Amino acid sequence: MNEGIVRALNKLAYAYDTFFYQFADWEKDDKFCELFRKKLKSQAYRCVFSVNYAPLLSNICEELGVLYISWVYDSPIHIRNMSSMTNSCNQIYFFDRGQAQVFEQQGVCAKHLPLAVDSEGWQKITGKHQLTQKTDVSMVGQLYQTQYQYFTAPLDQYEKGYLEGIINAQIKIYGGYLIPELVTEKLLSSMNTIYKKVSSDGFQIQRRELEYLLAQEVTGRERYLALALLSKRFEVELYSADIDERLKDVVFQGYADYSSKMPQVFAKTKVNLNVSLKTIRTGIPLRVLDIMGCGGFVISNYQEEIAEHFQIGQECEIYENLEDLVVKTEFYLHNEELRNRIAMAGCEKVKRDFSFEDRIRQILGGESR
Repeated sequence: MNEGIVRALNKLAYAYDTFFYQFADWEKDDKFCELFRKKLKSQAYRCVFSVNYAPLLSNICEELGVLYISWVYDSPIHIRNMSSMTNSCNQIYFFDRGQAQVFEQQGVCAKHLPLAVDSEGWQKITGKHQLTQKTDVSMVGQLYQTQYQYFTAPLDQYEKGYLEGIINAQIKIYGGYLIPELVTEKLLSSMNTIYKKVSSDGFQIQRRELEYLLAQEVTGRERYLALALLSKRFEVELYSADIDERLKDVVFQGYADYSSKMPQVFAKTKVNLNVSLKTIRTGIPLRVLDIMGCGGFVISNYQEEIAEHFQIGQECEIYENLEDLVVKTEFYLHNEELRNRIAMAGCEKVKRDFSFEDRIRQILGGESR
């Protein structure tokens, strides 16, 4: 998102400084705190802005009385201690409305703002290449090969069965995130009693860790099944650092660099597949917007905000279950003119309504230039 944000700040003539630092730990880094505190004191800054939420930034801004704005594209937020999120200096924008609502109920200044796409930047890359050879189906992303089996191995049949029940319930539901409601205190207590008996280091699993593990496992199973079913019928390429030897009919193409290879993949693929991480409750994943921004056709699992912002079947496509995915993929592979028309309409839509300039206006519109 950085390049799109910088381009937007420049186009809108906002005066800004950049501060780059590679965190070793987003929650504890004395060297960073010293450097950043000095930077903020060097002149009168109206606000600090970051992509994703950083607790250390928030705490320093709280200390110095500076507004801290962050725009979160992760789901969930990968920090251990959430206490800084209620700091009075914070304005935290979440791409996922469902996630924003959860944090708002916890006293966080949580706002909802969908992500953006740098169509101009992407098309400079895709326009350089003659994409004559088309791939039927591609997916860019992780397979989410989790440690679920490791964590469930010592559990009794009751706990194992309960966890499988949660996974099976979630995998059948599109457009709803059930896992937090299904993970009970009784289940956590029972699991941790067993872990206490078998672990030498006193390991205990926390609610957020278990919920994320289950969400990853559900996503991994859905991605595996989608790729397995599609690859039996069509040419399927996977761009990922992950490999699954069970997917014998999938062509593994390795990792696709985000800023160079990925847009070329989206542009040369007839049907780009998105299977969202289940922790994304309602939001539009960045992957969906990037595909459309590159002029690619996308079919995604149902997300509430995709249906709100896009005309399904005219600007993008969704699938309601894996059988529906196979049927629709075959239909669009055999209807090139319609597929290209939808891809073009989707591209025009994100250019118009999902620009970084528009988002930066919404975030910084109330701040002096």
